[in-house]
Amino acid sequence: MKRILVLGGYSGIAQKVEEKWAHKGASFYLVGRDHSKLEVVRNHLKTLGANEVFIEQMDLTNLNEHRNILQRAINSLNGLDLLFVCYGILPNQKELEKEPIKIVENYNINTISLIHFVTIVANYFESKKTGTIAVVTSVAGERGRKSNFFYGSAKACVDVYLQGLRHKLSSSNIKIITIKPGVVDTPMTKDLDKKLLIASPEKVATDIIRGIDKGQLVIYTPWYWKYIMLIIKLLPQKIFNRLNI
Repeated sequence: MKRILVLGGYSGIAQKVEEKWAHKGASFYLVGRDHSKLEVVRNHLKTLGANEVFIEQMDLTNLNEHRNILQRAINSLNGLDLLFVCYGILPNQKELEKEPIKIVENYNINTISLIHFVTIVANYFESKKTGTIAVVTSVAGERGRKSNFFYGSAKACVDVYLQGLRHKLSSSNIKIITIKPGVVDTPMTKDLDKKLLIASPEKVATDIIRGIDKGQLVIYTPWYWKYIMLIIKLLPQKIFNRLNI
């Protein structure tokens, strides 16, 4: 029976993942900005078989509260087995190009707050000599593209951070898992043109659960994004510059 702290407890992907864990009797501590949405998810997970579900309304850019959130989660769950990170924003690329001051919010939410919280949890797991940290990033972080390089660079920073943390903890019993979805049909992507290669949250959740259970260190979901991004990364810059992506 897992004790799971979820950052972004009512995000589209997180909810589907939580449902699958709830069926197995997991206990949750869900964190998010909107208390009413957290309540809805809590009630739903309880009906599916979750053992316990605690919720906390919090803006995760408030770094001073991170240690307190972790401690409250540990106290409520009587320990912690897994941190699942699944929150962020998808900024409007054109808007950030025109108003650079808005770039700060992108990095504060998508990068700085995430890295700060994960580091605190990693230190806790090190002290216990066990634990799993699974973080949802994005294939957008694999190569800078004109359509979303602010978002992509934020995710790339997280990706490299997780690589380094995984390297540091490679001889321990702590797993650091990077999850890289492509475009997923969630409220965050509602304004995108999603006709091509779009995945359902259900499909992505299934891949995430399977990958975590198998101990995969990097999970591409759906699987074909691993090969799409490999091709994109290998393209020479002159050829890449001709692509409208």
